[in-house]
Amino acid sequence: MSDQAQVERFGIFEQTLEAAGSFANPYAEIRADATLTRPDGSAWKIPLFWDGARRWKLRVSPDTIGDWSVEIRSSDTGLHGTRRAFRCNPSSLHGGIMPMPGYPYHFQHQDGTPFWFFGDTGWRCFADNAEKALNRESVCHYFDVRAGQGFNYVHVDIMGGGGIPGEQPVFTDMDAERINPDFFNEVDHRLRYMNGKGLTCGLVFGWQRGNPAWEAFSNDEARLRYARYLVARYSAFNVVLIVAGEWDQCGIDKKPRCQAIGREVMQWDPHGRMRAIHPCGKSTVEEFAFEPWMSFGDYQQMYEAPNGEEATPQQRDALRRALLTTRRHNKPVVNSEYAYYLRHMGGDHSYFSRQPLPGVDKPHSHTRDSFRRASWVLAMAGGYFVSGFGSTYFGGWRDLDVFSVDDPRYDEAEQDLVRIRQFFSAFEWWKLEPADCLVWGMRKAREKAESNGAFAYCLADIGRTYVVYAEGHQSVSLDLGGAPAGTWTVSRFDPRSGAREELEAHEGIGPVSLTAPSREDWVFLVKQSA
Repeated sequence: MSDQAQVERFGIFEQTLEAAGSFANPYAEIRADATLTRPDGSAWKIPLFWDGARRWKLRVSPDTIGDWSVEIRSSDTGLHGTRRAFRCNPSSLHGGIMPMPGYPYHFQHQDGTPFWFFGDTGWRCFADNAEKALNRESVCHYFDVRAGQGFNYVHVDIMGGGGIPGEQPVFTDMDAERINPDFFNEVDHRLRYMNGKGLTCGLVFGWQRGNPAWEAFSNDEARLRYARYLVARYSAFNVVLIVAGEWDQCGIDKKPRCQAIGREVMQWDPHGRMRAIHPCGKSTVEEFAFEPWMSFGDYQQMYEAPNGEEATPQQRDALRRALLTTRRHNKPVVNSEYAYYLRHMGGDHSYFSRQPLPGVDKPHSHTRDSFRRASWVLAMAGGYFVSGFGSTYFGGWRDLDVFSVDDPRYDEAEQDLVRIRQFFSAFEWWKLEPADCLVWGMRKAREKAESNGAFAYCLADIGRTYVVYAEGHQSVSLDLGGAPAGTWTVSRFDPRSGAREELEAHEGIGPVSLTAPSREDWVFLVKQSA
């Protein structure tokens, strides 16, 4: 049997090499890049990364079965000219995520498995803080719980683990670019665990402002070096590479800076991981959708809800319209920070009186009903969302309590979101397109209904499947969009409980009358009978 290294397809091939030279700061002074020859003869290039002392590592995830070879070129004589080989074997691994061919607004894994993007926020999941019970054990438990609930994506800020006294620093000396391998080794462990639970990581390279943050680097060369380092270390994992958080919060050169970072990431990531950038406030990042490095039509924020109060149907409709607008780029759209549940920023401990929303003081903190309805409205626009919960989204710091995914205050709101994914995952959701015209009716009637807080939305695969989400209505009429006469099964879904009720089948060409038992929000599924 050959002693050649064996690697699973979409697994990780990792090699540790030793540099010959002694350098004051190997991270900044040595450059090492690998050229990988794939089974079909094409080439991949990726940097190596420094891992402390004289250790350098190559980390890559092969996507093609067969024999691969590696050659290293470096400014260090111990690394330069090193050759390696490995064989990539079939596996049951799914790989990273990518836009779905033929359905560019939706996602799949590299092996073709459909992926209903269902995200949560854990900005500080790579940090440790004893006061907040934030550590490897509590974070891995958080990943266990979220994966068990059906979440498949969590975005995390790499630099969110630095800048707080007593915590492991990302850089031991940022001005001198002295990176801390011990910090990144802990990130490696948590990221492996996360991926092992089926969670894709939205890896935020750093916030735009703060220390550490993009603005704290001494120059652009240092920023690009850090970007290459993260690509070398993490692009082999199941990740989305998010070049900056709240990019619009710093400096007149912020946009060219972000564009340069995005291009550097694209140039050096051979895996072609999806790339994004994250805005602040009621913002989008649609302006970057024209950039070849930007994989999303938008990774927007665009929240609507005043100071923890119930958002109005009109405000939720604004979320939907913003998402629909940015679908014009023929790329997936994700609202990455549209709502938090029980998010608290201030020091008012009345928050723990456990009333519905006492003390919640952020504009996009929601009641349970508002949280659920905003989530449905985004899904009904053919988009996706990343939610967040007060005690987990920022490591416990914004909740005035410890980091805890088990707090019972969040149970009902979590289950409301879980039911959305369960609903859509039961059929071929990626074939549905926004078709609100099928439930609008006469324009004046629609405008009157909406002025009274009654909204209805439709997704349709004309002639096969229709989903209608309605709030404020007792009855909605669904036009079948010219589908031929047939038998149509009709079911009504309660998004608060998950209960499903089969209604009387419809015969003919439509319209189909959909009756709700109340003016709360309801979901209807109309399908062509087999």
